[in-house]
Amino acid sequence: MLQVLDERRCTLGEGPTSRGEFNSLVTWVDILGKVVHWRDLLSHETGSFSTSADVGFTVPKSGGGYILGSGNSLLSREVNGAEEEIFQCQQTLDVPAGTSVRWNDAKVSPTGDLFAGSMADTGSPNAGKLYRISKALEVFELLSPVSVSNGLDWSVAGDLFYYIDTLTYRLDVFDHENGFITDRRPLINFDPDLGMPDGMCSDSEDGMWVAFFGGSRVVRYSADGKISQILPMPVKNATSCTFAGENLDQLIITTAQLTDEDSPQSGMTFVATPGVKGKVTIEF
Repeated sequence: MLQVLDERRCTLGEGPTSRGEFNSLVTWVDILGKVVHWRDLLSHETGSFSTSADVGFTVPKSGGGYILGSGNSLLSREVNGAEEEIFQCQQTLDVPAGTSVRWNDAKVSPTGDLFAGSMADTGSPNAGKLYRISKALEVFELLSPVSVSNGLDWSVAGDLFYYIDTLTYRLDVFDHENGFITDRRPLINFDPDLGMPDGMCSDSEDGMWVAFFGGSRVVRYSADGKISQILPMPVKNATSCTFAGENLDQLIITTAQLTDEDSPQSGMTFVATPGVKGKVTIEF
């Protein structure tokens, strides 16, 4: 059910996405390794490119290329590798004085907006925020303060937004309309014994797949917040997940070597077929 997709070991693998006609081109980041990896599920071709700073996320860009959260800069990367800085969050966004922040997790909403979160480089609490960046590159602050802005996704209908701030050990749900979120309420209070809730994705049945850092597992929660499936991992630190493949039935799972140096598979990227279909990665 679970197997290694890619043996390249990431220090802090994160943020997998899929794109292409058959959702076969899978991309993920190694945040601390300052590199973006990719692998084609059909051709098995692989590749990577380096970034100038810790790379918090990469999301597919309409027409080809990617949007990168590199350090505190938002970059547009073209197919030919040319990069253009859109803005720096340290300068453009309201960052606490004396605090160095970087982008962390991000995803494109059903309405085409980029939801992107920040966190302190040191992981210190309450230094981050969650932003919405419109297709016209307007920036809106959605949540503040945030400690470790992490897993995020939407319901199939697009009317609900799911969000994890890791240090709260909670998955919150919001009403979502026209790019704005309201009425924050807790949906899941995670048991700390499961590990730290990290990245996540939702599936075609509004189930939520949460990766647990330090917990050696990915857990599916049904729409009402109850555990419906547990996927054990052979490594300690599962970090995030997404669906890929022609039928969107392959769950791609990133991991990290941090605090798990003795596991020979830590930091590798895995794939599972959990028996449920996911959703297409939306391009920006």
